[in-house]
Amino acid sequence: MGARGTKPGRRSSGFTLIELLVVIAIIGVLVSLLMPAVQAAREAARRTQCTNNLKQLGLALANYESTHGVYPAAFHGGLGKVYANFSGYNGLLPYLEQQPLFNAFNYDQSIFAPGLGHYYGWSFPSQTTGHATQVSLFLCPSNRGESRVGMSYGSWSIDRAAVTDYVLSGGADQYVARPYLRENRRGFSGIDVFHRVSDIRDGLSQSFAMGEAAGGNAANPYIAVGFGPNRVCVPREEVSGAPHYDNLLFMAYGRRRAWGSEFVVGGILGKTTDTLGFPYRMNDCGYASTTDHWGPALPTAGQTLPNFRSMHVGGAHFLFADGTVRFLKNTIDLRAYMDLSTIAGGDLVSSDAF
Repeated sequence: MGARGTKPGRRSSGFTLIELLVVIAIIGVLVSLLMPAVQAAREAARRTQCTNNLKQLGLALANYESTHGVYPAAFHGGLGKVYANFSGYNGLLPYLEQQPLFNAFNYDQSIFAPGLGHYYGWSFPSQTTGHATQVSLFLCPSNRGESRVGMSYGSWSIDRAAVTDYVLSGGADQYVARPYLRENRRGFSGIDVFHRVSDIRDGLSQSFAMGEAAGGNAANPYIAVGFGPNRVCVPREEVSGAPHYDNLLFMAYGRRRAWGSEFVVGGILGKTTDTLGFPYRMNDCGYASTTDHWGPALPTAGQTLPNFRSMHVGGAHFLFADGTVRFLKNTIDLRAYMDLSTIAGGDLVSSDAF
């Protein structure tokens, strides 16, 4: 009897090399087809979360107004409409289930100068705990999940400061504080501007309260230089001082400040016009904030603030004063866009326009 073994002509089981390569190629094709769908689903979820964040902020604004009879100012107190005490987001904290963080700030502390009043309340070392506490509600998940920017003033510094991807609407005037150049073009909020519901004469459903203004370097690779027809977007690293772009949540100060590298700060107000009154398009590159206000004397002395921009494809989310959140496309008519950012322009914007 012969030795046991494989009978002649019988193939061993298993894949050949060619079959294995074919299977791998098929799997690769399937993955390449599925990835866009997976990414689209993730972005849809992030957009939903972004919408919900703005709705929560809208509820906080409504509850603040119900309690105080006015909406919060973006910055309040201070000197020259810029050297302020605290941001309006401090006042919203109790209505966002953030009472402990609200209590972490010392609201009695500020610099006092006779005849000038109290200012710089945010700038003391005792405020660092608050400055270092990020509220996730203020971050759009399509942009980021945490702060990456340091902050310092005088003798103190923190590694990561609280930031925001949502800013209050400052309207379409060259200024966000009184005296305006055009009072009827003022926005929902401003510096030392506390509006009542009755002040929103264009209607709550016709006026932005807030909008997206994505912060951080990844969302802002360019900085705006020049104004009006001369505005151009320059790569951030080519701008003198190599600025880091961000919107510091609790810093009530609107100038460019230097601490190591130069940071663009104070971006908690967004506008739809530049300092000369020219349209400032949605998702255009951002300006370095400058909110000194000793006038107005000339239009060229206007204040420079961020515009509205997002990391979503095709547009950005806006919170209207009636609490609704809508996604506006980049292609929105510029006149309608500016009219929606004002509260007393007497403009009725058809829903077809946005």
